[in-house]
Amino acid sequence: MNDITLLREAGPAAPVLQPAVRVAARVALLDEIERSKTVPGRVRARLPRPRTAIRIGAGVTVAAVAWTAAVVIAAPDELGPPPGSVTLVAFEPPVFPLALDPMPAGLGVSYSADPGGVLHAGYSGVGDDHIYLTVQPDEPEQYDVDDIEDVTVDGRHAELVTGANTTCTGPGPECIDIEVPYVHLVWERRDGQWVQLSGGGRYEDANHLLALAADLVDRPQAVPLQVHLAPAGWSVHAYKEDRILTLVNDSYEQQEVNVHLPEEPFPADELLGELMGPVGPVIEATVNGRPAQLVQVQGGPRDPGWYLQAQFPDGRTFAVQAPSAFTRDEVIAFAQQVTYTP
Repeated sequence: MNDITLLREAGPAAPVLQPAVRVAARVALLDEIERSKTVPGRVRARLPRPRTAIRIGAGVTVAAVAWTAAVVIAAPDELGPPPGSVTLVAFEPPVFPLALDPMPAGLGVSYSADPGGVLHAGYSGVGDDHIYLTVQPDEPEQYDVDDIEDVTVDGRHAELVTGANTTCTGPGPECIDIEVPYVHLVWERRDGQWVQLSGGGRYEDANHLLALAADLVDRPQAVPLQVHLAPAGWSVHAYKEDRILTLVNDSYEQQEVNVHLPEEPFPADELLGELMGPVGPVIEATVNGRPAQLVQVQGGPRDPGWYLQAQFPDGRTFAVQAPSAFTRDEVIAFAQQVTYTP
């Protein structure tokens, strides 16, 4: 299965994943994360150009979407058995550390985070205007660089990096390569906080990016999808576009709990037929005073887990995928304190 096919079948607007796709998606995600740990420092020379697909949305990658409907899997044997219990404690929800002041007129914002503390804020609206802001602990790597211009942002050295990425547009293997120019404004805003700004529409030129950089302020922004109770010793691993949140066991990183807002929830009476490897019946529960459905699922040969479909007080559906270290009551207790602010 190639990346384009996987993205088509695993994207947020895609149909329900088949078991083979879920397994492939999970493997792709773990491979992407593992390879990201060995990425070298910033490259200024021209490198082989990565291919993306405009038709599935700019910036979407296999790692960002592949796991959306994947079920927690067991860790490799050499790591030993995963921890068999959790203790739920108060949890500090994630925040995005910066804000644009004033907020650009006509644009809304959504937040994402990659493993390794790479944070993203995407500002978009009805037209072509958009802004993409990345905050990370290390200098961002650059590809297909044509020119670098030294500038200053708030008294600190910065660089305007220009180049062109090769992008594949069109259906499947018949897509056509086109070059898309870019301008990145990159600087170390403070020690250990690297910022990269890029944009489109009226924000795609250097002058507008420099003006936006002057509007950046330290103002933590709450991520809309939050948990306020989590297992002790677990932390935020990643989140995506205000719809997906993943926590990981810091001492056993193969053990995760995922919360996501599906585009289309499963009908309660069809839940068993839609899930991958259910090993138990549907358990009727109550979350936020509304009916919820809990199913034990087979996440791997040795580690079954849980899938809970529930609703927020306003009726919007969300799902929780948790490992077998959670008891039935702990899955429900965890779900009770998930919040979402549109």
